[in-house]
Amino acid sequence: MKKKIAEYEIIESAENYNKIVRTELNRKTFGKKYNLSGDYPDYGGIDIFPTISFAVFKPNLGPLVKLNLNCANTNENGTESKLTLNRVNGATYKMQFWFMIFFVALTLIIASYQIIIGNEIGFGMLMLPLFGLLYILIIELFSEFTISSLNKKVEKMMDSEKLKYKKL
Repeated sequence: MKKKIAEYEIIESAENYNKIVRTELNRKTFGKKYNLSGDYPDYGGIDIFPTISFAVFKPNLGPLVKLNLNCANTNENGTESKLTLNRVNGATYKMQFWFMIFFVALTLIIASYQIIIGNEIGFGMLMLPLFGLLYILIIELFSEFTISSLNKKVEKMMDSEKLKYKKL
């Protein structure tokens, strides 16, 4: 799932901007200026994510969410470009989300069955789906915090490289 986060108009060529990002990604872990790692996905652009994560989930299937940077020239002479930032959910996010959906559905079915057959424990079991929904909200909170942080790091990178930009 890709969700558009922000768009910027940059007074610089897309090639130069991508070179700045690649330079940061190629630095060693302790030499990184903005704590960013990344990869190059099949769908284009550059996916960035924090080098040192705030929260690690087991099994570790990679970052929770990534920020896809897609920079393209907007004029023929290459002096202006458009940067688009998209949120991309990682495999860890998808696994956590769908497992909790399954957990909520299963516990709701079991609690409903216990209530139907007249067992009083069914009402107590209705708390389990609420815990599952709370867990989904916590995962979403972590991912929104990560995306917000990455967005600020991209702006900080453009400021420190003295790039002129305007948020669209």
